[in-house]
Amino acid sequence: MKTTLRAIAAATGFFALALQFWLEIHIPRAPGLFKSTVNFFSYFTILANCAAALAMLVPLIAQDRGPGRYVSQPSVRTAIAAYLIVVGITYLMFLRYVGDDQGLERVADQLMHYVTPVLFMIDWIAFVPKGRVPWTMIGTSLIPPLAYGIWTMVHGAVANWYPYPFVNATKLGHHGVLMNMAGFLGAFVAVALALVVVDRILGSIQRRGIVEADQQGSR
Repeated sequence: MKTTLRAIAAATGFFALALQFWLEIHIPRAPGLFKSTVNFFSYFTILANCAAALAMLVPLIAQDRGPGRYVSQPSVRTAIAAYLIVVGITYLMFLRYVGDDQGLERVADQLMHYVTPVLFMIDWIAFVPKGRVPWTMIGTSLIPPLAYGIWTMVHGAVANWYPYPFVNATKLGHHGVLMNMAGFLGAFVAVALALVVVDRILGSIQRRGIVEADQQGSR
């Protein structure tokens, strides 16, 4: 079941990413392949979906190697789950009515913002060992969003292009963008904290079940 779910999730994730990239380089007035590629990877949604797709695929093809062991760590998978939850909530609350996505654009949006997060959360709940995520994961999980925020500000200042309206320093000013980023960091902290708490609760339930099973077996 785990292998099947991860294969389906990986295939879905890479299909959505490939479709979105194809759309990105074929939009009207596309700035060229290089700039389109840079812009494509300047969306946090894309980065989170890349991480999720790789986290589903790599254990299937390199389970006992370094990359497979790394992305199989509960803390790593929990951090990716947090990113995907924030991506889904942000799209649902702020972005789904921005623009007029139709056809294949809508398909890509739905897959990346809804389907991939749901599949990843099913995997996280069902197959990731529980009770092993340290509280320090909440802090370390902020490193990628912080790095992304710095990149967004630097790239935006150089290219005068911003991936999301709430980080558009040209319209909001740097103060407004920094306030928005602080809000999103708070959201990352809240989601990561919630996941660690759930991890601890599920881990406790699992351990209690194992103890009770052992006690019944010894009778």
